[in-house]
Amino acid sequence: EADRTEQRNLAAEMPDRVAEMSKAWEQWAHEVGVFPKRKPPADAPNVLVILADDLGYSDLGAYGGEIPTPNLDRLAAEGVRFSQFTNSARCCPSRASLLTGLHPHETGVGSFATARPRAGGGPAYTGHLSDDCVTLAEALGDAGYSTWMVGKWHLGVPGPIDRGFQNYYGYRNFLAHSENQWDPQHYVRLPEGRTEEIPAGEGFYVTDQFTAYAREFLRQARTQDRPWFLYLAHSSPHFPIQAPRESIERHLETYRRGWDVLRVERLARMKELGLIDPALPLPPRSMVPVDRDDIANGHPGVPNPAWDDLDPARREDLARRMATFAAMVEHVDQGVGMILDDLRASGELDNTLVLFLSDNGACYEWGPFGFDGPSRRGLTTLHEGVDLQRIGQDGTHQSYGSGWAMLGNTPLNLYKHFAHEGGISSPLVVRWPARLAARADWVATPTHIMDVAPTILDAAGVAYPNQRRGVTAKPQSGISLLPAMRGEPVAERSIAYEHQLARGLRRGRWKIVWGKRMPTEPAWELYDIENDRAEQNDLAAERPGLVEELVREWESWAERVGADPFPLPDGPADTSLSIEGVDITVRAEVEIGPGTHGVVLAQGGRVHGFSLHIDRGTPVFELRRDGVVQTLRAPTPIQGVHQLRGRLTAATVDLSIDGKVVASERSAGLLPGQPTDAREVGADSQTAAGSYESPNRFGGGRILSTNVVTR
Repeated sequence: EADRTEQRNLAAEMPDRVAEMSKAWEQWAHEVGVFPKRKPPADAPNVLVILADDLGYSDLGAYGGEIPTPNLDRLAAEGVRFSQFTNSARCCPSRASLLTGLHPHETGVGSFATARPRAGGGPAYTGHLSDDCVTLAEALGDAGYSTWMVGKWHLGVPGPIDRGFQNYYGYRNFLAHSENQWDPQHYVRLPEGRTEEIPAGEGFYVTDQFTAYAREFLRQARTQDRPWFLYLAHSSPHFPIQAPRESIERHLETYRRGWDVLRVERLARMKELGLIDPALPLPPRSMVPVDRDDIANGHPGVPNPAWDDLDPARREDLARRMATFAAMVEHVDQGVGMILDDLRASGELDNTLVLFLSDNGACYEWGPFGFDGPSRRGLTTLHEGVDLQRIGQDGTHQSYGSGWAMLGNTPLNLYKHFAHEGGISSPLVVRWPARLAARADWVATPTHIMDVAPTILDAAGVAYPNQRRGVTAKPQSGISLLPAMRGEPVAERSIAYEHQLARGLRRGRWKIVWGKRMPTEPAWELYDIENDRAEQNDLAAERPGLVEELVREWESWAERVGADPFPLPDGPADTSLSIEGVDITVRAEVEIGPGTHGVVLAQGGRVHGFSLHIDRGTPVFELRRDGVVQTLRAPTPIQGVHQLRGRLTAATVDLSIDGKVVASERSAGLLPGQPTDAREVGADSQTAAGSYESPNRFGGGRILSTNVVTR
């Protein structure tokens, strides 16, 4: 209005207005299908990233598995294979790293995708991608690529269209981590207003639908005179394990042989492939993590059972669960074959950079028998007779359990959620004949999923931006893996990990790792990964100086990226107070604001215990007896400094604010046992004493004093 001739550029003076208006322009461009015709380098490759969900380290045939994966095996034979590629131990943190080239904490997804940020977690735990990270879709789209996504986002809101993808088919709920594969109502085509090109017909199965949409998007991409980036993020083989019945039947005989026999055979094939040291013995069966007895199916803190020790009916139930998992992997592989054939027929295959990987190790949830039902709580149903045929079908919600996850991670220790090798190791296969020769050997350089984005940008000849939409971008923490794939030396670096108490750091041959949900008191462990990939020989007691040095390095990294594994806020935890069979009075003086959230004082966990905590400004007092939680909640949120009291007697349970009882119930009894989880102020960092998810930490207010009295 003041400068119609456009002589004075105000962009440098008004970056916020530039960011606001450029976002509005991009939204309009998505709605009408108009995109800038920037010119990437003339020889820039197409890019195809295929991500599997909860696929174990050795599940693919190319990595020693017995599941038939001929198309992925061929991809591996024609490309480059990594033997020490790692991830961030869980689906959403790994996806955040993959798309940005950052540690997940640097993106805001240090723990999990959520609509409610973790109390006191700071910018590392917002539950969604932050504005100061740049996604692959944004960087490549700005450089002139068309950008397409199919599958599972799981990075919160804003979703894929707002973070650089011009077209999307996948989860309707951007916070969802698993959906019914048989129900098309869970999936959506974006941007809004686009007609679904592939209607959901009879026999809808989303793994196959994702493949069909990937091929449809490739067809559309070829109509544009520019390279494309397609991100196919499968939800398979994540639970609920579901597959067509005829596909499941093909694998039943294999898995009736049991996990003990198949582990031996997998390890032998891995050694033949050169993937694992020939001298490595098969380690003992992996431990079932410590949890409530029903969740762990009666095996908390002990190794998975021997297959032959199980009842025949249980073995048949478990064989069908694993056959369902294998069928899901097989459908992913068949889809990969279709896509590669499509690219070959169009003449695009050789100059398409193809990457296949998994977001974490195999998933143990919950115990050796898995679970039944969306709640994932309670002992597993034993399916027998005709009911066995229901496993994996529409309306079911099952997992395959820690015994099969142990097979999936052969020979590595533990599973998804952990920073041990079984949680963070996954396959990575890369094929790009135009620029990368196939290699018969393995790339053994320790690498991380945050290296994927820098590798792709390097291959595309696209510089990572210093800023976008007027916001300064965090510099990428990952590195390009192209030199490693060409056999060139890569400078040694340290790679750190943290996820919900689990933590670790790898430097050269050495790795420190901190366990969680262990049968013994957790502590830093030290392993020589070059000689002990299965993490069976803890050297921490022999090399305390090295442990201290690596711990300091991990702590420095954690401070830099904002990683917070919930340290106890008030020094060593107090385990001296006996709360078994006695009246308990819990008092606290707390300054509460509208955003105050988290544990004020807690003792105990998954079996017995109590917790006084704040839920978005509302005081809550909870007691757990034999795993069952009794909850007393104030009727409304409060603000300011208040005296809170929770009291348990044999007759009543009540919650008071400033001396006035605001909630009272009949008591279900005194606590019948002494919990092992210590008393903590400002946190519940072990198993949850209350109905919240642990670990949980207080934030958004101040704890002025606490006191517990028993009688």
